[in-house]
Amino acid sequence: MLGEQIKKLRTQKKLTQQQLADYLHISPSAVGMWEKNYNEPDVKRLEELADFFGVTVDYLLGRETTTPIKEKTIEDTIQKLEEVTEQLKHIFRDQQ
Repeated sequence: MLGEQIKKLRTQKKLTQQQLADYLHISPSAVGMWEKNYNEPDVKRLEELADFFGVTVDYLLGRETTTPIKEKTIEDTIQKLEEVTEQLKHIFRDQQ
């Protein structure tokens, strides 16, 4: 399952195994071994993969079917934009 998830996410980003390997500072054959489920990344690499692809480790492992980090990121962005908007309103109000 993990290998399929890595490959799916990598191909969705239109990356080669070499490009993903370069980002992670590993060999492309290591990525290939993961994708074929011959080997698995260690915990540190799982976290790096999750961060890189914008998913959770649980998603990579097949324990989640949705990508809550992306949803959470959108919610956080909206909240921050609303906060900045309020701050700007106060700034402009104070200048008048």
